[in-house]
Amino acid sequence: MMKKTHAHWFDHANALQPAPALRAWLTDPGSMTFKLRARCNELRVLRLRQRPGNAQADEAGFVGLATPRQPVEERDVILYCDGEPVIFGHTVTPLASASAWPFFRRLGVRPLGASLFSDPLVTRAPLQYARLHANHPLVRRIGAVIDLHSMLPPQLPLYARRSLFRRHGSVMLVTDVFLPALSKLMALNTQASTR
Repeated sequence: MMKKTHAHWFDHANALQPAPALRAWLTDPGSMTFKLRARCNELRVLRLRQRPGNAQADEAGFVGLATPRQPVEERDVILYCDGEPVIFGHTVTPLASASAWPFFRRLGVRPLGASLFSDPLVTRAPLQYARLHANHPLVRRIGAVIDLHSMLPPQLPLYARRSLFRRHGSVMLVTDVFLPALSKLMALNTQASTR
């Protein structure tokens, strides 16, 4: 059996056949940071890494790199909503264009979304969607911090969305990976809409 280390990204969420509540979250064009803040008392960011590195094989061409060996600045975080890990955020920008994103290296434990969505110079490309299987590098990074197999409900593969942001001709790719605990917020959202 072939191990799925690469994701197949789609331009439309329907290709993943997500449940309606999940689809609503996946396709929301706004900031995931703002969406989470509206639904929890405390939003906390755990920064796992921020340093020069290499793009994943399924994102190198998307950010304009000829090869994944070209350096990028990367950042991985987990967003916690009231103590529950709900989103894994992965961001890359080519190292050569990192100066176009002056706030990026100064974020610390602040969420990226607040900076991106408040900067009038930033534009956003359409979202793309994928399922990330257990052997995808980002899922392995998540698994190093969170035991995905013990979480309920079990949710592998993980659903993800990504989009390209542009500023001064430079690009930044932001990927949101939905963690199993996010389903609780989705359920609350569905209950509120049916009342």
